[in-house]
Amino acid sequence: MIAFFRRWFANAWVQLSICVLLSTAAEIFIKLGATETADPTSAWSWTGLTGLNSRWVWWGIVASIVALFNWLATIRKLPLTIAFPVGNAVHILVPLCSWIFLGEAILTRRWLGIALVLIGLMIVAKPAARLEEKM
Repeated sequence: MIAFFRRWFANAWVQLSICVLLSTAAEIFIKLGATETADPTSAWSWTGLTGLNSRWVWWGIVASIVALFNWLATIRKLPLTIAFPVGNAVHILVPLCSWIFLGEAILTRRWLGIALVLIGLMIVAKPAARLEEKM
């Protein structure tokens, strides 16, 4: 069982997926913490340091650090010319998660931008799949 998980987590695509999901979660957590600790009357609010009083911000920091290590594991195994564009799936997931979990509005122009990013990811992913077959 442990060998299965070790082999599964050693897969660069799994590492990249984890990185994208953790980066998305980090952004949502940090937004929750920033909203929770927003205090325009505080002398330090302009620095963002007041956000450190939120557990959400700390969860976001932890998720960012773990995502960084996953990113390092990913680019060790995948060409950066593939990993970086595919990693930009964050630009699709963050707005969608903001809409779903935070109730933020997504205007028509933003939906069009998300669709363009998705099309770009599909264009990049197809050659990546061919490269994976050759490896």
